[in-house]
Amino acid sequence: MSLRSSFSRQCSRNHGYNLLTFTLLLTFCSTLMFLTSVINTHLNYNRKPFRDWALAGGVTSTSATFRVRGPKSDDGIKRQFVVSTNPNLALERDMILVTPVSYGDFTAKEHLMKRVSIGGLTPLRTYYYGITRPHSTPDSATMAGDVGKFRTPAKEGSRMNFTIATGSCSLTGSTSEMFTSVLDLDPLIFIHAGDFHYEDLETLDVDKRLEAYDKVMGSASQRLLYMRTIFAYIWDDHDWLGNNEDSEDGEASNVAKEGYTLGIPHYPLGAIEAGTTTDEGTAAKYQAFTVGTVRFIISDLRSESMKSTENFVGQMYSTEQKDWLYNELSQAMNYDFVVWVTSRPWTDPDEVGSDSWGGFVQDRDELSAVIASTVGAGPKNLLVLSGDTHMLAFDDGSSTDYSGLNETGGFPLLHSGPLTNFGSGLKDFITPQTNYYTDGCMAINSEVNHQFSALKFVFPSEEDEANGVLPCIEIKGYADSSENYIFEKQLCGEIMREGTPKQDTCTLPRLSQTTTIIFIFGLCLIGLNLVLALWYLGLKRCLLALSYFGIGVLFYFATVAAAATGALCFGTLGVNVLAVSIFTLAQAFVGTLFVGLALHCYYTDCKADTNEDSATRKAEDDAGSADAPLMNKKASDETSTEEEKKDEGIGLEVARDHGSVSVYSM
Repeated sequence: MSLRSSFSRQCSRNHGYNLLTFTLLLTFCSTLMFLTSVINTHLNYNRKPFRDWALAGGVTSTSATFRVRGPKSDDGIKRQFVVSTNPNLALERDMILVTPVSYGDFTAKEHLMKRVSIGGLTPLRTYYYGITRPHSTPDSATMAGDVGKFRTPAKEGSRMNFTIATGSCSLTGSTSEMFTSVLDLDPLIFIHAGDFHYEDLETLDVDKRLEAYDKVMGSASQRLLYMRTIFAYIWDDHDWLGNNEDSEDGEASNVAKEGYTLGIPHYPLGAIEAGTTTDEGTAAKYQAFTVGTVRFIISDLRSESMKSTENFVGQMYSTEQKDWLYNELSQAMNYDFVVWVTSRPWTDPDEVGSDSWGGFVQDRDELSAVIASTVGAGPKNLLVLSGDTHMLAFDDGSSTDYSGLNETGGFPLLHSGPLTNFGSGLKDFITPQTNYYTDGCMAINSEVNHQFSALKFVFPSEEDEANGVLPCIEIKGYADSSENYIFEKQLCGEIMREGTPKQDTCTLPRLSQTTTIIFIFGLCLIGLNLVLALWYLGLKRCLLALSYFGIGVLFYFATVAAAATGALCFGTLGVNVLAVSIFTLAQAFVGTLFVGLALHCYYTDCKADTNEDSATRKAEDDAGSADAPLMNKKASDETSTEEEKKDEGIGLEVARDHGSVSVYSM
């Protein structure tokens, strides 16, 4: 048998552990990963629009505004929106506002969104609201959705202790229980700093924009949070027009602004108050409000921005919004604290085209100089809240001063997110992005995080203040629930400081400790798989084991693709990376098992061949020993015969000598 045919024979003898079996097992793993991803996404993200919701916003000590969503079609059911002093919205005696919101009660221009306002409220009182389906009997109704509530703040200028919660960046329809746990902290306001959803809608259909809100409100946990706090919100890029989008698409921008006006209750817009425009629908959404002695300023950094290029310095906002913001900052001495909300990251380095403030260097430097010369030179009471980058982080003011002035221009900055999202993503996983904060970066880069922050404003009594006790902001950052805080900081009195030439930096960890350990085990098995495959190749000159390894590598990619595809079935890329690591480990184990079995079979065959050869030789030896007497006897007989023949020959010769004639053959 030739050497080549021998190798072929050996390659085919793999005792059932063949490529087909191996491929089927890995296909099963990838399919199971797909199904796991589908189930995980289905359980953790809502994609179904929900209609019976309402939101309270623009709340002052005596007034509130609401947005009420109507039914999708005329179902013949009577609905009414109720505001009451009683959580039982059916009790007529406690109702202070009733508005019909059945399908026929909406005009075409309202797009099934009712705008409702109420005045004459009492400061520091809790009110309840919601959509009911009244019955024919008095004080009887069925709730069409959840009961919302809000509490009016103290009169402007009157100190009050209160808590706000804030966050940004939530994959569309996340149903994380973290949202409801925020309510355990009893926040007065929830400030959403952007990326309310990830629909990336560059559309001219306002109903599609409103449907995106419906998908978010279809999450019971998010709906409960937003309906049981005062809701304040400004968009960022994904809930504006799309990733890193600015205002260049004028038509889509106007539709986005109209959708916000229709669907989001808000405080009076700065552009309307300043007389810049009278059209609220197309006005930029910057706004400001006061809670007690704390001023909140919310900038709109999308609807008027234009990205920087090599030939253009960029524009973060219009001249009108800039003047409005500067004016707000110049009045900081009238408040205990001023809180400015910027949806874009502040501390990123200068970079042309960057989506952060680093791409709008001129605007950032100018604004920083205004902050230093007004708030910094005065009360030093500015705190900034930021979003967009997916992490929890804090800077004490060391990294925030770009003024170039000799004033106290460094303000504390709290970066809150993501509510539900990965860290910075694949690019940052390969080359970790440097972030500029004194405390951070708190998030896992390539896994879904659930994080938010809470700020408690605490004011001393007159007696305590006389004894030197200062107003304070107590900050805590949370992960997964309100019971797990991962960061805390207290700011009291004058909270600003001088910036430093060298900024502190941090990077996001790539994976959680658990996922890292699982992936390490998986990689070790993959490495062992390769070593064994090469060993098998060297022993047998056969590609069987190496084929196992190659197919395994293909299926690692197939598993990742299956996880992403399963998530995208619901339009949300909320891949569970821990599950991916577990399935990868399982596949690596199967691959190593098959290559190991191939080697085992090889050595088993070799041992069997060796034992067979030994047995054959022994059998031959035993057979030879048994035949020896017979061979000796035969040899003896042959010797006797020869001797007899010789004797006969001698006899014949003797007879010839005596005259006899004999013939014999030798």
